[in-house]
Amino acid sequence: MKLPWAFYLSWKQLFPTGRGVSFFSVLSVFGVALGVNVMIVVVAFMNGFQDKFRSDIIDSQGHARAEMSYGSSGDWKDDMAKLESQPKVKAVTPYLNGHLLLEHFGNRAVPFAMGIDPIRGDTVIPVSQFLAEGSPKMLVEEASKITPLPVVDDLQDDVVFLSRKAADKLGAHPAAAILTVDHNSSSNRAGNGTIVLRKLDPFVESGTWKIRFENDASYRITDPYDEEWEDLFLVAENSENLGEGIPVFEITPGTTPFAKGDLFTFEIFGASVIDIYSPAMLEKAKDDELLPPRQVRVGGIFEVPWQGFHLDALFGTLRFMQEMNDQPGVVHGFNLKFVPEVASDTQALADACMNTRSSLGENWSVVPWFVENAWFFDLLKFEEYLMVLIMVPIGLVAAFAIAIALMTSVLRKTREIGLLVAMGGSRLSVGTVFTMQGFVIGLLGAVLGWGMALLFICYRDTLMSFIVRNIAGEEGGVGVAQFYDFYSLNVPYPWDSPDSLQNFLIFGAFAVGVSTLAGFLPAWKAARLNPAEALRSE
Repeated sequence: MKLPWAFYLSWKQLFPTGRGVSFFSVLSVFGVALGVNVMIVVVAFMNGFQDKFRSDIIDSQGHARAEMSYGSSGDWKDDMAKLESQPKVKAVTPYLNGHLLLEHFGNRAVPFAMGIDPIRGDTVIPVSQFLAEGSPKMLVEEASKITPLPVVDDLQDDVVFLSRKAADKLGAHPAAAILTVDHNSSSNRAGNGTIVLRKLDPFVESGTWKIRFENDASYRITDPYDEEWEDLFLVAENSENLGEGIPVFEITPGTTPFAKGDLFTFEIFGASVIDIYSPAMLEKAKDDELLPPRQVRVGGIFEVPWQGFHLDALFGTLRFMQEMNDQPGVVHGFNLKFVPEVASDTQALADACMNTRSSLGENWSVVPWFVENAWFFDLLKFEEYLMVLIMVPIGLVAAFAIAIALMTSVLRKTREIGLLVAMGGSRLSVGTVFTMQGFVIGLLGAVLGWGMALLFICYRDTLMSFIVRNIAGEEGGVGVAQFYDFYSLNVPYPWDSPDSLQNFLIFGAFAVGVSTLAGFLPAWKAARLNPAEALRSE
């Protein structure tokens, strides 16, 4: 199938036979590609930030929050039963908020305190995930390898979890451990066994624990508080929780068996004990009723990814917060988690919240996460539109350059255009020659821009790490990561997400359309040339 002569001539003017690729064609295609790449990458990253913030917000407060318009609920168990009976509600957990004054060796902090139900664990708010993010960081490298992560079950009435910032202010820390001595006679041979500290009780005291092997099948544990206590344990048996304040060790035998005299020494650092004062205590102090501070242990350090969550924060049990606020049997509200088919659709979630509110009564409000944080996402959307508005002129600049280059081509080839018309070429065909040049440049630029955008998405961690490190430095990079964590962004490829595919197609079509329009003015001028005057042109 032969191409129409106008299309063939247009292609040959861009890519002449025997001359390779023209300089004008390379610059034009590359300019369009840069514009497409920048617009796709900017929107893709902004959508990635929105998805990350959306996930972080839901993790920190659930899909919705149910609370009374005035006061608090003292009949909360009945209210929770009503919420759990809703067919679209997957999980419910009560909460009680407030502020407490913490003191530790003269250091003070007034964090936002949240009482939660540890029995319900991570059903709505993934506290375990937050504890993993805030795992203790010690200067001794070995400590991070053997100190077990705290779990939600460690949260008791006399145990609290502190945010990283609150713990740093107080100089407080949870229990930690260091493997100080390893006299394992098999340590120099491959396949030796290991000992793992599986659980470290928040009530464990500081001291040195020793594990000494009698043979390859049994070992003894020495209590630091009673050197005479050396219970015998078997390697083949599962480790047991021996009681409050006693670490749980787990033996993993290797291909090389343990030998008599193998010794492992663990240095245990007990959790910090902090004093807590509440506003209720201050009220009682006005009545000359002076109460001593409540002492609790630090069970773990947590970090909540959502920056809107309080940096100075404390998690305690629901009963602990009720006692500190002098509000027995009272909660402030509930965090709700809905079934996936409802949670994934904002309109369905809004309707489910309205139905849930009607089941509780007029004094209650059920607010979905996107309504409570609407101001933030409006700001992100405004930033996204502003960035696109700034990037669009890049494509227009490339279009102007293409139009100027094609107009110059028309002026240089005036006699050739007149000859084409004199040989029977229609004015439409002559105009098509230059219009198609703009179309081809736009199409090739869009394809190349797509490829550049895919490369940027694929190697975004490496590129962003290089940019942040060289602009903000190592210390500044930590601050940047607090608000723009590039390494945890979900930036999908076009074949993985309909929204991503839509962005690729929209900006590709924009590039093709603008480039084609850029060829219209030169095409119009070429089509209006008088062939007689064009042939006489010098």
